[in-house]
Amino acid sequence: MLEATLEELARVGYGAFSMETVAERAGVHKTSVYRRWPTKADLTGAALQREADSTLCFPDTGSIRSDVVSMMREFRNILATHRGQSLVRMMLAEGPSPELAALVDSLRKKKEKEPKQALARAVAQGELPAGTDIELVLCTLIGALQNLYFVHHELPTDRRIEQMVNLVFDGACSGGGCRVRAAK
Repeated sequence: MLEATLEELARVGYGAFSMETVAERAGVHKTSVYRRWPTKADLTGAALQREADSTLCFPDTGSIRSDVVSMMREFRNILATHRGQSLVRMMLAEGPSPELAALVDSLRKKKEKEPKQALARAVAQGELPAGTDIELVLCTLIGALQNLYFVHHELPTDRRIEQMVNLVFDGACSGGGCRVRAAK
C-alpha cells in the first residue's frame, strides 16, 4: 500500500490524493487502508518515511568532502527519476497544506541530522573552521542542486557536483561560512 501511495502522490500530488485511489491501485479494500492509516496525512507520512529511510543515506568514509559529494550525487540520482522529481515538486508546491508542511519538515529534520553531525565532526577535526555555520553550508549545497535542476533544468554531472562542494567548502574554509553575529 505504501508503494501505491508513493505512486499516487507522484501522479497527482497531495491536494488531489485520495485514499480510495490508493486502495484501488494497491488492490485492497479501502477499509484496509483506513484501518491502518486513519487519515491522508498518516498514510502519506508512512509512505514518505519509508521512502526517506531507503534513500539519501549519508556515508561516513572519514572525508567530509567525499561524503557530501556522495550525498549530493544520490540526491541528483533521485531527481533523475520521474518519481523523485514528482515527490520533490509535490513537497515544494504543496506548502499551504499544514499537515503536509509539518510532515515534510519532520522528514527534512531527520534526513539532515546525519549530514549536520558529519559537518560538526569536520569542524571538530579541523576540516572546517570553528564557527562554520553548518546549516548554511548544507542549505547552500542542497539549494544549489535544486536551483540547477528546477530553475536551469540541468541535472548536474559528477564533476559539477564536485565543483559545487569544493566551492562551498573552500568558501567555508576561508571564513565565508562562519556565523555572523547580529549587530547590537
